[in-house]
Amino acid sequence: MRDPAPLPLPPLVIYRSAVVLWCGRRIPPDGPPVADIAWVHTSDDNDPLHRLSLAGAQVLIDDIERVDGQNYDVFRGACPRALAAPPLVTHEGAAFFLSAWWQSGPRMWWADLVQIIDDRGTWPRRPRVIGRRVLAAQVQRLDGQDYRAVPRLGASA
Repeated sequence: MRDPAPLPLPPLVIYRSAVVLWCGRRIPPDGPPVADIAWVHTSDDNDPLHRLSLAGAQVLIDDIERVDGQNYDVFRGACPRALAAPPLVTHEGAAFFLSAWWQSGPRMWWADLVQIIDDRGTWPRRPRVIGRRVLAAQVQRLDGQDYRAVPRLGASA
């Protein structure tokens, strides 16, 4: 059995100038290949803890642009593939993906967070993923997110 590992983030692509997650690939019997994409959606709700969600769409693969440094090997071959993005949380007012919980003592829990950073001022455009570990008590879970898949890891993992 494999040791548990933090949840991975699907690879980044650019669709209509937005950085999105490439979560799946399908080849319909009657059309060109399509990609399942996802992004963090902010609603117009005034409550910041309830306005974030993961939105998605299905687009033509020819309409997405690959990002240097991302690993797209999972989408090679003819089989359909599907990847899930980790659930969303907020920390210090910003949206993050929660990749793991870490326990470093009998009562000390940490959260591994990842965030997509997109500096549109650089060329070539190179969005990146950054991570940080923060005290779990500083992370706010969001309604509608499923946290059951987030692994609980010990300090020795």
